[in-house]
Amino acid sequence: MNTKQLTRGAMVCAIYGALLFINQQTALSIETIVPWIFVFPVLIYTAQSGPKLGMIVAIAMALMTMLLGGFTTWFYSWTSILMGWLYGTGIYKKWSNVMNLVVTMIINIISTALIVLVWASLFGMDLSQDFAMFHKLIPFIDFRVFACIFIVLMGGLQALCIHTVALLVCIKMRIEIRPMKPINQMNSPKWLAYVSMLIWYIYFFGQHNVNLSQLMVDAIQIIWFCDFGLLVYFGIVYLLDICVRHNKRKRSFFVILLGFVPVVNFLWALLGELDCLLQLREAKSEVQYEEV
Repeated sequence: MNTKQLTRGAMVCAIYGALLFINQQTALSIETIVPWIFVFPVLIYTAQSGPKLGMIVAIAMALMTMLLGGFTTWFYSWTSILMGWLYGTGIYKKWSNVMNLVVTMIINIISTALIVLVWASLFGMDLSQDFAMFHKLIPFIDFRVFACIFIVLMGGLQALCIHTVALLVCIKMRIEIRPMKPINQMNSPKWLAYVSMLIWYIYFFGQHNVNLSQLMVDAIQIIWFCDFGLLVYFGIVYLLDICVRHNKRKRSFFVILLGFVPVVNFLWALLGELDCLLQLREAKSEVQYEEV
């Protein structure tokens, strides 16, 4: 470790310590609102200096947390340090962007599950009231299904925030990263269209013709929601591709936003199903190539 790396490590530890101090002085506002912000000091240092030096800084940050926080702060910060170190290692070793996102998402989902299912009282996380409101809109959903959807959605969205901000920070700081795949190269798998049709048939028709246990019904609902989310994703990708082709990039924000709006996202899912089944974007690319 040379002087420059030592100074840089001390600086990121100081930044992390300042975040912990602000968190304590503002009634734990950081870990309540944006706990994933603890990820970035160790992430940036590891991406620049490598996993071995990043591990030393990560251990120093973990020890600092024990002095400047309680149990909830320990949990949020330690999981964030782990995610930051792994993500920074991925950048340093040139892992794919999808790999970095998946690893971050897995850790986020596991930590959210522990908060919701194990330490809910300590973290002030009570899903019963939220479930009561959600149950009025979708009365046939079970609490276990709602909890699984909440855990996956919260963990996935936080991982997406970390992934997006990390890429922006690395670009601004001129940290070398693997180039992102253009949106017109994000091909939708055709097999997903047929699997989705089977899942939707079982969900809307099949489960009513056979006497199933509540556990099996819950499993079918969870699988259907996961498939619905995938179709919405490919529908968003299809619409974003259209925005790029027609130079309407400003509309891309609304394309993503409307994907989270009920009823509207069913249209997005339908577009995703058609894109997977008919390979619409691939066909358009071939047409444009022949024209050129």
